Amino acid sequence: MAKDGHHKTILIVDDDPDYSELTRMRLEASGYYVSCAGNGRDALAVLEKNCPPNLIIMDVDMPDRNGLTTLINIGVREGKGEKDRPSHIPVIVATGLQSEKVREVMMTQNVNGYLKKPYDSEELIQTVKQLIG
Repeated sequence: MAKDGHHKTILIVDDDPDYSELTRMRLEASGYYVSCAGNGRDALAVLEKNCPPNLIIMDVDMPDRNGLTTLINIGVREGKGEKDRPSHIPVIVATGLQSEKVREVMMTQNVNGYLKKPYDSEELIQTVKQLIG
């Protein structure tokens, strides 16, 4: 639970509905509140609302704003320093792309964690707990 007594929230951004659903179920079973977006454009729309998530889990290879483009847009948004929003939302990249170069590029975007699909439940939950409790 967050300090204010509410569950911590996580936004999953992935164009694979099966992976999103499986990840959502794993996180909810651990006590997190989860919402999902199917692409970067939808994720940015969610972030424009007044209640940003405590954590984002982001795929890389998606249509209509891939993970890298979305992370750049989030960084620009956070750089504006909007008063009522946290300055940085932790991000875990979760991807099936196995390239070390992809990992290097994503890590330059202020990413806090990196998971290669398929990942197991323990790895996912441990990474999330390290970042947001």
